[in-house]
Amino acid sequence: MFRPQIQKTSTLFFIALFNLVLVFLAVKSETKVKKIGYEDKIIAVELMEQLIFELNKNFIIEKSKLDLYNSGLIGLQNSPITTIQDNDSLMFKSKLLTTHPNFAALIVEFFYDAEISSGDTIAVSMTGSFPGANLALLSVCETMNITPIIMSSAGSSAWGANRVDLSWPIIESYLFDNNFLRNRSIVYSMGGDNDNGDNLSDKGIEILESSIPNNVNFINEFSLIDNISKKINFFDSNSNNYSMYVNIGGGASSLGNGLDKDSLQVGLINFLDIQDIGFSEFKKSISYNFLTEKSIPMLNIKNIIKLVPQDYVSDIMTGDMKVGKGSLFYKYDPYNPFVISLCLLLSIALIVAIGIYSHIQIKKRMETHEVDSVV
Repeated sequence: MFRPQIQKTSTLFFIALFNLVLVFLAVKSETKVKKIGYEDKIIAVELMEQLIFELNKNFIIEKSKLDLYNSGLIGLQNSPITTIQDNDSLMFKSKLLTTHPNFAALIVEFFYDAEISSGDTIAVSMTGSFPGANLALLSVCETMNITPIIMSSAGSSAWGANRVDLSWPIIESYLFDNNFLRNRSIVYSMGGDNDNGDNLSDKGIEILESSIPNNVNFINEFSLIDNISKKINFFDSNSNNYSMYVNIGGGASSLGNGLDKDSLQVGLINFLDIQDIGFSEFKKSISYNFLTEKSIPMLNIKNIIKLVPQDYVSDIMTGDMKVGKGSLFYKYDPYNPFVISLCLLLSIALIVAIGIYSHIQIKKRMETHEVDSVV
């Protein structure tokens, strides 16, 4: 018995199966979308990449095999200016995560989340422990036209800017003096225990003091409380309109002495986040002053493994991180309009094609039947 193609069971089964595949493809499709602040992220990342290049061009840096991206920002395990020794593998890993230029994109993302914009002024406390994070922040400030009022501690923990000939004051001074950066620290302190180098040797203190530029204020009070008080006064005298306080590292003046700071939340913090906190040393710090007395939000750049996305960690540690690529720059929204439209067109085209073919079959069958009748 004659049956046109469209009435055959095998054809109907194929149409159903084909459409199920198309539905699956449409449902699973995604759209690659640039994340908020994409343009600023790319510019900041490229600037940080340029800063790293200039440092490596000017300084002879013996790079460690552990410096996966040859940044030159991974320091030594120990040196005369090392304030904290390497006590676990997480310390090195945290340092490495900040040496890639893409770290600047993370800071841009935090700034957008906190609604920091062009023309804003921020207060910043840095240490030599995270030179990569320091360069990332400075790159972002240049890119987004943000004015940072910076106070730095000269010392560094293990694997940071702890080379005697490439400490943070030397790095910052070179980049500023050669017009690669518009901003620099207005105040330096020694760093280390009590922010005055209590855990450094006399030789280490002498090396750090000689690296601090003469035209920068040097705070080196007898006690940590006095250092904190003096730094707060400097911040207050330079602006009364801060949009954010940024902490990089574990400086004693910024976060307080002791181990409490290691348990402090990372990323964006506001007063409500610390309302019930019981850290006595933290309550004496510059960070606490900004959060409570000034009601100014804080960006805590510390415990880097917790701070960055997990895919960032895996990409860095496997050596697969590419500049300007990854989840900091793009996101994938569900459904792709192009894929959905294409699937719809293919479904319609298949049905129409089978319909036309079946119509031709029927027409031929009718013509053959008419000839047979005449005969």
